[in-house]
Amino acid sequence: MIASNTSQHKVFIIFSRRFSDPIFSGIVLALIGTFLFSLKPIVIKYAYALALTSEQVITLRMLIALPIYLIIALLAWQRKPQRRKETLSSLPIICVLGVLGYFLASYLDLLGLQYISAQLERVVLFSFPTIVVVMSWIFFKTPMQKKTWLLLAMSYAGILVIFGHDLSVLGSQVSWGTLLVFISAVCFAVYVLWSKPVISKVGSQMFTSIAMLAASLVIIVLFLTNYSVADLHVSNHAYLIITILSVFCTVIPSLLVAEAIHRIGPERTSIVGTCGPAMTSVIAVFVLNEAFTIFHGIGLVLVMLAVGLMMKKPKESQECDAKAVN
Repeated sequence: MIASNTSQHKVFIIFSRRFSDPIFSGIVLALIGTFLFSLKPIVIKYAYALALTSEQVITLRMLIALPIYLIIALLAWQRKPQRRKETLSSLPIICVLGVLGYFLASYLDLLGLQYISAQLERVVLFSFPTIVVVMSWIFFKTPMQKKTWLLLAMSYAGILVIFGHDLSVLGSQVSWGTLLVFISAVCFAVYVLWSKPVISKVGSQMFTSIAMLAASLVIIVLFLTNYSVADLHVSNHAYLIITILSVFCTVIPSLLVAEAIHRIGPERTSIVGTCGPAMTSVIAVFVLNEAFTIFHGIGLVLVMLAVGLMMKKPKESQECDAKAVN
């Protein structure tokens, strides 16, 4: 018994030391955040089964998350007064990115999930690292290797394999759903790419909290403009599902991913995110009883392999990044 406790203590010490390394801890945070985000389409599909609409889901989700982010923002404001000036000056861009990444991207994703499977949704949405690479090339003149175009073709070939299968099984509605989720991926790619420099200035917790608060306010105002408060009255079971979606699939992973971006950058965070579709596929098969065919397997491998290879940096670049972070 004593030997066992000693062994566990050693493992804890080793892990604690490893977690002090920003690269290792950033990857762990990104991995946990990716897993929790991967649960989102499963929970949303369950909410739809309870007859909730997209508007009810996104509004209730943000209403529950809003006070949590408000508390986090106030604590961050109190703990780090030296960042207040930067926070105030960065407020407009944070709000814009928040509305883009947590309202527009989320709403389009919710709409798309009404028409396509959770597996196709994850594959399309997690193609955002390829969009990040292309946008970096277009807007920041980041050099693109010759193999990049081939990897882009591989990634979208994987999406087309699953898309073609689901189109033949589920019908023409798959086209519309896939388009909505792809636009959502573009919005989230913009959020990821432009958030890095701002997070470095104001901190990940403050950035994420303000971004979520801005998105929440826009969502609530739009809902009240088009619907009544009575439309938010749902069953207790539905409230429980939305609470799980808000806390475990929104608040916690958003903070984890934001901190991961701060520690290891958007590129490495995106690499870790490539395992998201696989996680969703496994859960969707067992929880939602979705089919997992050879087409899903081929498409999944193509997308994950292409994104992973695309975001992989040369060894020399990785060493430079590690020195810069340390």
